[in-house]
Amino acid sequence: MMSVQYLKGVGPERVKHFHHLGISTSRDLLYHFPRKYLDRTKIKKITEILNFYRSQKSTERLSSAEEETIQGKIVTISLIRTRRRKSIVKAAVSDQSGMIYATWFNQPYLKTYLTKGKKVILSGRIKLLEKPEMIAPEYEVLADDNSPPLHAGGLIPCYPLTEGLKQKFMRRTIKILLDKNIDLPEIIDDLLRKKRQLPPVEQAIRQIHFPDNNTKLATARKRFIYEELFLLQLALGLRRNRVRKSKVKYPLKISTALEERIRQRIPFTLTRSQEKVIREIKQDLLRTHPMNRLLQGDVGSGKTVVAIYASLVAIGNKTQVAFMTPTEILAEQHYQTITQLLADSRVKITLLTSGLPAAERRKRLNLIKQGRINLVIGTHSLIQKQVAFQKLSLLIIDEQHKFGVIQRSVLKQKGGNPHTLVMTATPIPRTMAMTLFGDLDISTIDELPPGRQPIKTLLRPTKKMVRALDFIRGKLKEGRQVYFVYPLIEQSDQAINQQGSLKSATQMAKYLQEKIFPEFRVTLLHGGMSEKKKDQVMQDFRSGRINILVSTVIIEVGIDVPNASIMVIDHAERYGLAQLHQLRGRIGRGTHRSYCLLFGDFTTPESKQRLNIMAETNDGFRIAEEDLRIRGPGEFLGLKQSGFPEFKIVDLHRDFDILKQTRNDAGQVLSRDPLLKQGQHRCLKEIIIKQFKNKYNAI
Repeated sequence: MMSVQYLKGVGPERVKHFHHLGISTSRDLLYHFPRKYLDRTKIKKITEILNFYRSQKSTERLSSAEEETIQGKIVTISLIRTRRRKSIVKAAVSDQSGMIYATWFNQPYLKTYLTKGKKVILSGRIKLLEKPEMIAPEYEVLADDNSPPLHAGGLIPCYPLTEGLKQKFMRRTIKILLDKNIDLPEIIDDLLRKKRQLPPVEQAIRQIHFPDNNTKLATARKRFIYEELFLLQLALGLRRNRVRKSKVKYPLKISTALEERIRQRIPFTLTRSQEKVIREIKQDLLRTHPMNRLLQGDVGSGKTVVAIYASLVAIGNKTQVAFMTPTEILAEQHYQTITQLLADSRVKITLLTSGLPAAERRKRLNLIKQGRINLVIGTHSLIQKQVAFQKLSLLIIDEQHKFGVIQRSVLKQKGGNPHTLVMTATPIPRTMAMTLFGDLDISTIDELPPGRQPIKTLLRPTKKMVRALDFIRGKLKEGRQVYFVYPLIEQSDQAINQQGSLKSATQMAKYLQEKIFPEFRVTLLHGGMSEKKKDQVMQDFRSGRINILVSTVIIEVGIDVPNASIMVIDHAERYGLAQLHQLRGRIGRGTHRSYCLLFGDFTTPESKQRLNIMAETNDGFRIAEEDLRIRGPGEFLGLKQSGFPEFKIVDLHRDFDILKQTRNDAGQVLSRDPLLKQGQHRCLKEIIIKQFKNKYNAI
């Protein structure tokens, strides 16, 4: 495909702006779809517009809320200079039914471009001054060959832009390209297009940019929604096929004796759901190709025990396990839990975090390299070059959406094509499971251990906080512990606190200790503290020496204190639903009734309706679906960190039915041609390599 630099009007300087939009070739430009369309199909007679505005009451004669579009001939045009050297171009336009004036400010060149006698289309708002007038309308001179207008008539595309590019230039450049003999390969075969009622690519590409009508636009959009999802599902399928054809370096076996020894290490009865997931993982571990499985389960559902089972299978086969977490607090939590569970065993466990002293770190790295450590638990530090395993057969990644794709890939390369188990307590909506995790097998723990009480969640305006403090004091006197969560560490954090009205954890910890709960111990925890200090705070909170823990969202994962039964979240409207659900999951882990109190200024019906979902249900899957619908996949997973594809035209919530179609169709294509080597499939593969290799390492 030709570089956009060589298109008329672009050149070496303007091409840089196109690169900022990810546009390098002519194909990239054609696939830069409009974000919306201005409906300028209704061309009105000037008399109709004048009569309407003249009929309005004088108090309403301000300006129109909607655009009007007219077509006429320029009768007169003049250029006026103001005392402050500003310019005003005023044109009288007639369509034989009447005449209206159009005015543009500081565009003196229009005097020589919009000359008397030219036929034009104008689209803009009407303002009532002495008489109705169009102020700064978009304009287009009609060509003599009756070609359709680009800017002021019909359905007008509006594109995502960057500084240095204007809508008119983008429309004109794309139109020039479309007027050439475009050579876009047809990547969806005829049978599939007929089955799904999709237009050919060249027809669809013209209609999505400059549609004849809304029906043809809808058909073109459907074509490219299907195409985008189809390519994604093929990329995931290629990766899935590649994994299944590869071989693990260290095959695992599960003897009856090993199974019994592992079971003896689990001090409680597993739920039916946990047993089902363990059976699925066992089948994976016994195969010669690597497991590639996602384990999802709501907060407190018992995923860690399942991970321990898989770890002990690998360790029982004299191999090593790497267990990666996104935060040091969560790594510490897993280390303590697993160490206690395996206290009198021969399993050697170590914790590898960035806060280790240099000498101790070197010691642990040597033990890992020599194979004398069976299970390594750590954060991002596990992916560093210095970390080398002797015999890594299993990789476990907790809260996996906190890691980028490249980070996960680097860790996999440290082993002999290891089995991989990724876990999340953020329930994955079906739409996301079929996109981001389409190359993984998915296991779900869909029940909580017996004895867990549902958490009562209450939504309250900030002004009612005082009444809640008395309730909290009563629970503290009963011996319970409490979390208070705030969005800022310091009040001066203006990057977030632009309005200067958000409370900070530091400020509120002092206030709660000195003014509200002087008889109890209040302590602060946040991500800016040293690891040693954070560990000490958490140890004191677990032991009950701290009554109230004031924190930021650092406690979102990895905190397990059964005696903590109240969670107070201030400025709750600033958090996503999935994050609120994760925070709420820090309580309800013991036998005491637990309460989550959401405070905020719910100024809009939308914010209150959104947060009411938290009060209505503890079902993480329902909450996750709603959060995805409201915020979109990027914010839901933590922006680009997640490796989630940036769709050009797809809306997962809206287009779920098409997603299911493409998953089925891509599976059928790959069953016939697993490596995409036949006919037009070769072109498909080239496009997939370009679009998805860095995200999915698909080929």
